[in-house]
Amino acid sequence: MNNGSGLKARTTWCMAAVLATLLAAGCGSGDTIFGSPAGTGTAAGAPPGAGPIAASCASGALPLGSATSFAVLGGTALTITNPTVVVGDVGSPSITPAAGPSTLTGTMYDSSPASELTVIATAVTDMQTGLGCGVARGCDFNYGGGTDLGGMTLAPGVHCVAGAMPLGSNLTLTTPGVYIIRATGAITSVAGVIVALAGAANAGNTSVFWVSSGAASSVSIGANNIWLGSILCGAAGDPCAATLGADTTLLAGRVLSTSATTLSRNTIAIP
Repeated sequence: MNNGSGLKARTTWCMAAVLATLLAAGCGSGDTIFGSPAGTGTAAGAPPGAGPIAASCASGALPLGSATSFAVLGGTALTITNPTVVVGDVGSPSITPAAGPSTLTGTMYDSSPASELTVIATAVTDMQTGLGCGVARGCDFNYGGGTDLGGMTLAPGVHCVAGAMPLGSNLTLTTPGVYIIRATGAITSVAGVIVALAGAANAGNTSVFWVSSGAASSVSIGANNIWLGSILCGAAGDPCAATLGADTTLLAGRVLSTSATTLSRNTIAIP
Protein backbone atom coordinates (compact mmCIF):
# COMPACT_ATOMS: atom_id res chain seq x y z
CA MET A 1 0.00 0.00 0.00
CA ASN A 2 1.20 3.48 -0.84
CA ASN A 3 -0.39 6.58 0.66
CA GLY A 4 1.62 9.12 -1.33
CA SER A 5 4.37 9.52 1.26
CA GLY A 6 5.18 5.79 1.16
CA LEU A 7 4.06 5.32 4.76
CA LYS A 8 0.98 3.65 6.19
CA ALA A 9 0.29 6.46 8.58
CA ARG A 10 -2.75 8.31 9.67
CA THR A 11 -2.51 11.96 8.74
CA THR A 12 -4.15 14.73 10.71
CA TRP A 13 -6.60 16.93 8.90
CA CYS A 14 -9.40 18.94 10.46
CA MET A 15 -12.60 20.07 8.75
CA ALA A 16 -14.90 20.12 11.79
CA ALA A 17 -16.03 23.71 11.32
CA VAL A 18 -16.82 23.17 7.65
CA LEU A 19 -18.73 19.94 8.31
CA ALA A 20 -20.70 21.47 11.15
CA THR A 21 -21.75 24.37 8.97
CA LEU A 22 -22.83 22.16 6.09
CA LEU A 23 -24.63 19.64 8.29
CA ALA A 24 -26.60 22.42 9.95
CA ALA A 25 -27.69 23.90 6.61
CA GLY A 26 -31.40 23.67 5.98
CA CYS A 27 -33.29 23.83 2.71
CA GLY A 28 -36.45 25.57 3.75
CA SER A 29 -39.74 24.37 5.14
CA GLY A 30 -43.38 24.16 4.28
CA ASP A 31 -43.13 20.96 2.25
CA THR A 32 -45.73 18.22 2.41
CA ILE A 33 -45.07 15.81 5.28
CA PHE A 34 -45.19 12.12 4.43
CA GLY A 35 -45.64 9.61 7.23
CA SER A 36 -45.86 9.86 10.96
CA PRO A 37 -43.40 11.70 13.24
CA ALA A 38 -41.53 8.45 13.80
CA GLY A 39 -41.27 5.37 11.66
CA THR A 40 -41.71 1.86 13.00
CA GLY A 41 -38.53 0.10 13.97
CA THR A 42 -36.24 3.13 14.30
CA ALA A 43 -34.04 4.34 17.09
CA ALA A 44 -33.50 8.06 17.46
CA GLY A 45 -29.94 8.96 18.33
CA ALA A 46 -28.32 5.86 16.85
CA PRO A 47 -25.22 6.88 14.90
CA PRO A 48 -24.56 5.44 11.42
CA GLY A 49 -22.98 1.99 11.58
CA ALA A 50 -23.52 1.65 15.32
CA GLY A 51 -23.03 -1.78 16.84
CA PRO A 52 -21.19 -4.94 15.80
CA ILE A 53 -22.27 -6.98 12.79
CA ALA A 54 -24.05 -9.40 15.14
CA ALA A 55 -26.40 -6.63 16.32
CA SER A 56 -30.09 -7.11 15.63
CA CYS A 57 -31.31 -6.17 12.19
CA ALA A 58 -34.72 -5.34 13.56
CA SER A 59 -34.23 -1.70 14.48
CA GLY A 60 -31.82 1.20 14.78
CA ALA A 61 -28.93 2.09 12.52
CA LEU A 62 -27.78 -0.57 10.09
CA PRO A 63 -24.83 -2.55 11.51
CA LEU A 64 -21.73 -2.27 9.32
CA GLY A 65 -19.19 -4.22 11.35
CA SER A 66 -15.65 -3.69 10.08
CA ALA A 67 -16.96 -1.44 7.29
CA THR A 68 -17.83 1.22 9.90
CA SER A 69 -14.36 2.78 9.70
CA PHE A 70 -14.40 2.97 5.89
CA ALA A 71 -15.39 6.14 4.08
CA VAL A 72 -14.81 4.51 0.69
CA LEU A 73 -14.96 0.89 -0.48
CA GLY A 74 -14.64 -0.36 -4.04
CA GLY A 75 -15.14 -4.11 -4.09
CA THR A 76 -13.38 -4.48 -7.45
CA ALA A 77 -11.78 -1.11 -8.22
CA LEU A 78 -11.52 2.49 -7.06
CA THR A 79 -10.77 5.39 -9.40
CA ILE A 80 -10.05 8.82 -7.94
CA THR A 81 -9.72 12.16 -9.67
CA ASN A 82 -7.66 14.26 -7.31
CA PRO A 83 -7.78 16.53 -5.39
CA THR A 84 -10.06 14.37 -3.24
CA VAL A 85 -10.27 14.58 0.56
CA VAL A 86 -11.30 11.56 2.63
CA VAL A 87 -11.79 11.32 6.39
CA GLY A 88 -12.04 7.59 7.10
CA ASP A 89 -10.44 4.43 5.72
CA VAL A 90 -10.23 3.66 2.00
CA GLY A 91 -10.15 0.16 0.53
CA SER A 92 -10.09 -1.54 -2.85
CA PRO A 93 -7.94 -4.23 -4.48
CA SER A 94 -7.23 -1.83 -7.36
CA ILE A 95 -6.78 1.90 -6.70
CA THR A 96 -6.04 4.53 -9.35
CA PRO A 97 -3.91 6.53 -8.73
CA ALA A 98 -1.93 4.14 -6.56
CA ALA A 99 -1.26 6.90 -4.03
CA GLY A 100 -4.98 7.18 -3.31
CA PRO A 101 -6.75 10.38 -2.22
CA SER A 102 -4.71 13.55 -2.20
CA THR A 103 -5.62 14.07 1.46
CA LEU A 104 -6.44 11.10 3.69
CA THR A 105 -7.21 10.99 7.38
CA GLY A 106 -7.34 7.24 7.78
CA THR A 107 -5.69 4.11 6.41
CA MET A 108 -5.64 2.98 2.80
CA TYR A 109 -5.95 -0.74 2.06
CA ASP A 110 -5.11 -2.18 -1.35
CA SER A 111 -3.42 -5.35 -2.58
CA SER A 112 0.00 -4.81 -1.02
CA PRO A 113 0.63 -6.63 1.20
CA ALA A 114 -1.76 -9.36 0.15
CA SER A 115 -3.16 -9.58 3.68
CA GLU A 116 -4.96 -6.28 3.03
CA LEU A 117 -7.18 -8.04 0.51
CA THR A 118 -8.72 -9.93 3.42
CA VAL A 119 -9.43 -6.68 5.24
CA ILE A 120 -11.18 -5.31 2.14
CA ALA A 121 -13.16 -8.50 1.50
CA THR A 122 -14.31 -8.65 5.13
CA ALA A 123 -15.43 -5.01 5.04
CA VAL A 124 -17.39 -5.60 1.84
CA THR A 125 -19.06 -8.68 3.35
CA ASP A 126 -19.94 -6.77 6.52
CA MET A 127 -21.39 -3.94 4.42
CA GLN A 128 -23.52 -6.47 2.54
CA THR A 129 -24.75 -7.86 5.86
CA GLY A 130 -25.81 -4.37 6.93
CA LEU A 131 -27.44 -3.82 3.55
CA GLY A 132 -29.26 -7.12 3.97
CA CYS A 133 -30.61 -5.87 7.31
CA GLY A 134 -32.01 -2.84 5.53
CA VAL A 135 -33.62 -4.97 2.83
CA ALA A 136 -35.10 -7.36 5.41
CA ARG A 137 -36.92 -4.65 7.34
CA GLY A 138 -40.53 -3.97 6.59
CA CYS A 139 -41.32 -0.84 4.60
CA ASP A 140 -42.84 2.00 6.61
CA PHE A 141 -43.49 4.05 3.46
CA ASN A 142 -43.88 2.76 -0.11
CA TYR A 143 -43.36 4.58 -3.41
CA GLY A 144 -43.58 3.55 -7.03
CA GLY A 145 -40.52 3.28 -9.23
CA GLY A 146 -39.19 6.61 -10.42
CA THR A 147 -40.56 8.53 -7.42
CA ASP A 148 -38.56 11.68 -6.69
CA LEU A 149 -38.35 12.22 -2.93
CA GLY A 150 -36.92 15.70 -3.42
CA GLY A 151 -39.05 18.43 -1.87
CA MET A 152 -40.71 16.04 0.57
CA THR A 153 -40.28 16.19 4.33
CA LEU A 154 -39.81 12.57 5.33
CA ALA A 155 -40.41 10.92 8.68
CA PRO A 156 -37.81 8.49 10.05
CA GLY A 157 -38.30 4.91 8.95
CA VAL A 158 -37.79 2.64 5.95
CA HIS A 159 -38.71 4.35 2.68
CA CYS A 160 -39.04 1.82 -0.13
CA VAL A 161 -38.99 2.76 -3.80
CA ALA A 162 -40.04 -0.10 -6.08
CA GLY A 163 -37.52 0.60 -8.83
CA ALA A 164 -35.15 3.47 -9.56
CA MET A 165 -35.04 6.50 -7.28
CA PRO A 166 -34.06 9.79 -8.94
CA LEU A 167 -33.55 12.83 -6.69
CA GLY A 168 -34.27 15.96 -8.66
CA SER A 169 -34.34 18.61 -5.94
CA ASN A 170 -33.24 19.26 -2.38
CA LEU A 171 -34.22 16.95 0.47
CA THR A 172 -34.37 18.20 4.06
CA LEU A 173 -34.70 15.87 7.05
CA THR A 174 -36.01 17.58 10.18
CA THR A 175 -37.06 14.80 12.57
CA PRO A 176 -34.34 12.93 14.54
CA GLY A 177 -34.07 9.19 13.92
CA VAL A 178 -32.89 6.60 11.43
CA TYR A 179 -33.76 6.99 7.76
CA ILE A 180 -33.32 4.05 5.39
CA ILE A 181 -34.03 5.06 1.80
CA ARG A 182 -34.15 1.87 -0.24
CA ALA A 183 -34.46 1.35 -3.98
CA THR A 184 -34.63 -1.86 -6.01
CA GLY A 185 -32.85 -0.03 -8.80
CA ALA A 186 -30.50 2.87 -9.38
CA ILE A 187 -30.25 5.79 -6.98
CA THR A 188 -29.38 8.99 -8.85
CA SER A 189 -29.42 12.75 -8.41
CA VAL A 190 -29.16 15.77 -10.67
CA ALA A 191 -26.45 18.40 -10.30
CA GLY A 192 -26.58 20.80 -7.39
CA VAL A 193 -28.82 18.80 -5.04
CA ILE A 194 -28.50 19.33 -1.28
CA VAL A 195 -29.48 16.66 1.25
CA ALA A 196 -29.40 18.31 4.66
CA LEU A 197 -30.51 18.14 8.27
CA ALA A 198 -32.58 20.92 9.82
CA GLY A 199 -34.95 21.56 12.71
CA ALA A 200 -34.39 19.12 15.58
CA ALA A 201 -32.32 16.71 13.43
CA ASN A 202 -28.56 16.89 13.66
CA ALA A 203 -25.54 14.66 13.10
CA GLY A 204 -25.68 13.43 16.69
CA ASN A 205 -29.25 12.13 16.67
CA THR A 206 -29.95 11.28 13.04
CA SER A 207 -28.47 8.75 10.61
CA VAL A 208 -29.24 8.19 6.95
CA PHE A 209 -28.68 5.10 4.79
CA TRP A 210 -29.14 4.89 1.02
CA VAL A 211 -29.60 1.27 -0.03
CA SER A 212 -29.49 0.13 -3.67
CA SER A 213 -30.07 -3.57 -4.22
CA GLY A 214 -31.20 -5.95 -6.93
CA ALA A 215 -30.00 -6.77 -10.43
CA ALA A 216 -30.37 -3.14 -11.56
CA SER A 217 -28.61 -1.62 -8.55
CA SER A 218 -26.21 1.30 -8.92
CA VAL A 219 -25.63 4.72 -7.38
CA SER A 220 -24.73 7.85 -9.32
CA ILE A 221 -24.74 11.12 -7.38
CA GLY A 222 -24.62 14.23 -9.55
CA ALA A 223 -22.01 16.97 -9.66
CA ASN A 224 -21.85 19.72 -7.04
CA ASN A 225 -24.14 17.89 -4.61
CA ILE A 226 -23.95 18.14 -0.85
CA TRP A 227 -25.01 14.61 0.09
CA LEU A 228 -25.68 13.17 3.49
CA GLY A 229 -25.48 9.61 4.81
CA SER A 230 -24.02 6.21 4.01
CA ILE A 231 -24.41 4.73 0.53
CA LEU A 232 -24.66 0.91 0.54
CA CYS A 233 -24.48 -0.43 -2.99
CA GLY A 234 -24.87 -4.09 -3.93
CA ALA A 235 -26.32 -7.09 -2.13
CA ALA A 236 -24.50 -10.42 -2.35
CA GLY A 237 -24.55 -11.57 -5.96
CA ASP A 238 -25.54 -8.14 -7.28
CA PRO A 239 -22.55 -6.12 -8.52
CA CYS A 240 -23.22 -2.44 -7.92
CA ALA A 241 -21.10 0.48 -9.14
CA ALA A 242 -21.11 3.79 -7.26
CA THR A 243 -20.10 7.21 -8.56
CA LEU A 244 -19.85 10.61 -6.91
CA GLY A 245 -20.04 13.48 -9.39
CA ALA A 246 -17.42 16.17 -9.68
CA ASP A 247 -17.05 18.47 -6.67
CA THR A 248 -19.69 16.63 -4.63
CA THR A 249 -19.35 16.53 -0.85
CA LEU A 250 -20.52 13.51 1.18
CA LEU A 251 -21.07 14.32 4.85
CA ALA A 252 -21.52 12.00 7.84
CA GLY A 253 -21.50 9.03 5.51
CA ARG A 254 -19.71 6.59 3.30
CA VAL A 255 -19.73 5.28 -0.26
CA LEU A 256 -19.47 1.48 -0.04
CA SER A 257 -19.79 -0.59 -3.21
CA THR A 258 -19.37 -4.23 -4.13
CA SER A 259 -18.07 -3.26 -7.57
CA ALA A 260 -16.31 -0.19 -9.00
CA THR A 261 -16.35 3.11 -7.13
CA THR A 262 -15.50 6.36 -8.92
CA LEU A 263 -14.68 9.64 -7.19
CA SER A 264 -14.12 13.04 -8.80
CA ARG A 265 -12.72 15.91 -6.72
CA ASN A 266 -14.85 14.96 -3.73
CA THR A 267 -14.80 15.54 0.01
CA ILE A 268 -16.01 12.55 2.05
CA ALA A 269 -16.18 12.28 5.85
CA ILE A 270 -17.52 9.47 8.01
CA PRO A 271 -19.52 10.37 11.15
